[in-house]
Amino acid sequence: MNPRCKICEAATRHFGQQLVLMRHLAEYRQCEACGYVFIVEPHWLEEAYSTAIAALDTGIVTRNLWLADATSALLGLSLRHVRRSLDYGGGSGLLVRLMRDRGHDFHWHDAYSPNLLAGGFESDAGATYDMLTAFELVEHLDEPVATIDAMHALAPVLVVSTELLPAGIRGVDDWWYFAPESGQHIGFFTPRSLAILAERLGLTLSSNLRNLHVLAPRPVSEGLLRVLRKPSRARWLARAGIRRSLAHQDADVLQRRLRSHGAGLAKTAQDTGQAPRDVL
Repeated sequence: MNPRCKICEAATRHFGQQLVLMRHLAEYRQCEACGYVFIVEPHWLEEAYSTAIAALDTGIVTRNLWLADATSALLGLSLRHVRRSLDYGGGSGLLVRLMRDRGHDFHWHDAYSPNLLAGGFESDAGATYDMLTAFELVEHLDEPVATIDAMHALAPVLVVSTELLPAGIRGVDDWWYFAPESGQHIGFFTPRSLAILAERLGLTLSSNLRNLHVLAPRPVSEGLLRVLRKPSRARWLARAGIRRSLAHQDADVLQRRLRSHGAGLAKTAQDTGQAPRDVL
């Protein structure tokens, strides 16, 4: 029996086959109703995530700089009520550090990647946020509905970046974003499939119809989202949302934590008769 769509559960049709990770033959299916394309049973994901950040992702720094600017612009112009945010699938922590350097209280979460650049600002268990960013994440999801439901439980506003399936695409060889060499991109959205997700959550989809999308209780300006597609314009508009940097404040917070930890180790050493380095 052919699998149903992972977004709307409608019937699907064969969309093509491709070698993933240069050795696994993958079948792609497309929903006949919403257009969502997905890989059937991507059994190689553990292998694909042996390193969380694919070597092929040479645009990771440029993309994060653009997304930090675009997010700053949204916070300054359309989402002014937001105070605490979570970067879901935050990777190395680059986006979190960039946003904190722009004065926004961002926190980090990622199930696969180590937090290299935003240590000390991980998400807290049970915490909720005003906004959640999920940048270059949803195309990685084997169970997109369940994961996006979990994301929405953490925040009422979701800002998502993913490339939308181009209109008129005929097969799996026609688009660079399939990226079969990495094995990590397994689900590909259309405007309709994103809108269905938003409707399920009681949210409204606003999109630039290419790569930046907001799911929120109220719409944001799609004209603004279209302008933000260009990094030079995003950089200029980011000024509306840039606040006093949290870098020095963050250093003070981390220093106090380290000193408190050190005091705790010294007390443990005193109680046990061990030198602190032996306790460590």
